[in-house]
Amino acid sequence: MFTRTQTRLLRWVTTVALFGLLTSSLWAAAPASEAVPLICVTTINFDECEPVLIRAKIMDVDLKKGTLLVVEREVREMDVTSEGERLKTAYLTIEGKPEPRAAFRPGQYVMVKGFQHSDGYIAATVVQKIEKPADKKVKYKPVAAAKKASRRTPAATAAK
Repeated sequence: MFTRTQTRLLRWVTTVALFGLLTSSLWAAAPASEAVPLICVTTINFDECEPVLIRAKIMDVDLKKGTLLVVEREVREMDVTSEGERLKTAYLTIEGKPEPRAAFRPGQYVMVKGFQHSDGYIAATVVQKIEKPADKKVKYKPVAAAKKASRRTPAATAAK
């Protein structure tokens, strides 16, 4: 019937064919990964929006959706044509040079200019990295000195 070499070859071909069928059926049965589309504002009614300027730290970056979270507000990219003029979000470095959106990370300080939409998100026209804002220094008077000053009466201070 078959020689030893032919039998081995037949087994090998059968094994490869079964393996190919098995893997293709597994790939077909695997759930498809759901691609989340990038969120980009393409239409906006400026009568429903308020201009906004925020300087704060980036809390989160969602690269799949293409959004930033700043001051607990979702910042969305904008690409709108209004009255023949195109408004597109500009991502800038500290020096004001263009930078890709992927360069922004949580913890960085940014200035966001745009429009606060009635749905709660911000449609950004400019997202620019900035230096960390300086903390305001408040001078406090010692509590003991304040208590002593409150004990004095106007008559006692006039007598001195």
